Amino acid sequence: MTLAMRNWRSFHGDHRVEFSIDPRKPVTLILGPNGAGKTALLNAFTWALYGEFTDGFARPGQLVNVDAVEMDPSAETWVELTLAHEEDEFRIRRVTDARRQAAGEYDLKVTKNGERAVEDDIYRILPKALKDLFFFPAETFSTASVLEGNRPGEGSSLNIGQAIRSLLAGDIYDRAVEDLRKAIESEALKPPKNYSDNTVEEARRRYEQAQEELNSAETRRDDLPGLLADARDKASKAKKDAERYNPEEIKKWEREYEKRTGCVRQAEDATQRSHELYVSLARKAHLHFAQSAVYSAISQLDLAEKAGLMPPRIHESVLDKTLKDCRCTLCGEPLSKAANNRIKTLREHVGDARVAVRGMETRSLLMRHATQQDTEVASLRKEVASLATDLGVAGPQQDADMRMLQAVLRTCVDVADRLLANAARELKDFTDAHDVERPPVGQSPVEIAMVRQKSVDVLIAESKGIEVKIEELSAKTRESLADYTRKSSKSEGHKRKTAAIEILREVKEFFDTARKGLNRFGREDFEKAINATYLDLIAKPYQIHVGEDFGITVRFPGKDEEIPLSQSEKVLVLIAFLGAIARLAPLYEEIARNQQQLKRTGSVATSRSQGFPVVLDSPTSPLDDEYEAEVVNALPKLLPQVVVVVSAKSVTVWEGIAGSVGSANIMELTSRSSSNRTVRWNGKDHTYSTQDDGVAHARTRMTSIS
Repeated sequence: MTLAMRNWRSFHGDHRVEFSIDPRKPVTLILGPNGAGKTALLNAFTWALYGEFTDGFARPGQLVNVDAVEMDPSAETWVELTLAHEEDEFRIRRVTDARRQAAGEYDLKVTKNGERAVEDDIYRILPKALKDLFFFPAETFSTASVLEGNRPGEGSSLNIGQAIRSLLAGDIYDRAVEDLRKAIESEALKPPKNYSDNTVEEARRRYEQAQEELNSAETRRDDLPGLLADARDKASKAKKDAERYNPEEIKKWEREYEKRTGCVRQAEDATQRSHELYVSLARKAHLHFAQSAVYSAISQLDLAEKAGLMPPRIHESVLDKTLKDCRCTLCGEPLSKAANNRIKTLREHVGDARVAVRGMETRSLLMRHATQQDTEVASLRKEVASLATDLGVAGPQQDADMRMLQAVLRTCVDVADRLLANAARELKDFTDAHDVERPPVGQSPVEIAMVRQKSVDVLIAESKGIEVKIEELSAKTRESLADYTRKSSKSEGHKRKTAAIEILREVKEFFDTARKGLNRFGREDFEKAINATYLDLIAKPYQIHVGEDFGITVRFPGKDEEIPLSQSEKVLVLIAFLGAIARLAPLYEEIARNQQQLKRTGSVATSRSQGFPVVLDSPTSPLDDEYEAEVVNALPKLLPQVVVVVSAKSVTVWEGIAGSVGSANIMELTSRSSSNRTVRWNGKDHTYSTQDDGVAHARTRMTSIS
């Protein structure tokens, strides 16, 4: 892969960078001083590919080098990328000039193996939705906010669910759902209004109103991820502003906010535990009734054994012979009349020996069953006692039966529900107390941060409940459509239209389900990929969990609580986050090409030997020196191609992975304010920056030092 450019920002004249394609040396290193144009270089990639820029890129309407414009007002700039994908070579060149740049106008030429191609050929390989992942501006893309928590992507405008669907060509499902929605609402399927039968007309209005409410809710659901990402981005930036303004006040507010949200989470956990235990108790209620019957049966069999009936003390065959011979079988003496009567009575009470054996076997089975039931009840009793202790409720007695456990659990459910309601109310009261309108002058950045965070909380709460709302509205729509169909069945025109609507609704639900499936299975693949990538980068027993909203938490295996990460660990999680998507990209491209989206997703395995390249702008800039080496040493294990743009302040750290660097380059800066500096790489000194009073504008030259 190569990048060539002319008169791009601070790069006056022609420049070219060759990127390493050796998987044994996957790193392309570009060293550049502050102000040389590291972020401009990153945006050379995004502009050439997408005609777009990374978040925070300054002056996007001034792309042509200033010196070039002063020499020639019609000077142009172009960036050309050459990249190989499988057996094909693509070349993308985007051109603009000094007159057209402010309006965002440009010319684009794409070739595939020397023949003309189109942008979509590139977007199928590198979807636009992944621009901010494959070309990651660590200094400008909310990195600080990402690293303040354990959730890479939070505080940024990344929509990972959309990125996953883009890789899988899942936008066809999005378009299908939208097209079917429009078809259902089309004029062709609308019945004539003011139908003579008022009953039919009223049914039609109810159906159309229900459908409109459902459409609105579905549109809102589709918009929520983007709105939430945007709200998090604004909250993150507001938080940084507030910290600069009054760090102590925002930290105090944060501590109180975290304390209250922690109480809500604890109350939610307790509520879930109590409700789950109550359901479990209800499912095992039969134990209460079965246990008394089992013990009663065991007692009866015990009495039979004590009475000598089980097993019989004298075998029935002995008694029968005695009665037949009228003599005692043991001593041979004749039986008296009284003795004969006693033996007859005994014979009547002695059952069949085989029946007696079955009775003993039955008692053994009943006793085992009773023991098993006692164990289940004891386990339930222990869980209820633990929950009661946690909630401060009087626990059950040691021998509490199911009814007593039910009474204790009912109290636990009530207490947990009250705790959750109180915690949620206190959190709402706390955030509401700071929900102030921004005055036009003199507004506190702390108040802005509080309001922004509340917006995030509101959207999160809405996201949690939107699917339930859609299910309710969908059921309402189906019911109103069925009612409308029944009432309008006398009209053939109505019947045909309602039948068509029902078919279209079923097809739309299928595509909607497919879209949800892609999100779910893609999330599972992403979770496996980010864990595998993180394990490649750093050997620590951590488990990264990806939530339904693609938010990330780091935990110990089998534990629910989050792990507080060190600064370097947070950066490594962020890099693993990017690497996971880059590793999935080629595999998902193959799945989409073979139309196996719903067959193979969810079970995709990634490896470090396969993946799309990523370009990282200053990935270690937020780190202290002691953590930088750990992150640098991990980068060669990330992907087959990694392009890193950094300053030379820690060049000795980067020299530690020189054996993994296949291409090393310097962005030489010349300006009036620069100092004369050199950089030593592989035993040689190279010009890094030069001071020159004769230069009107700062200039940068790209030099290979490999």
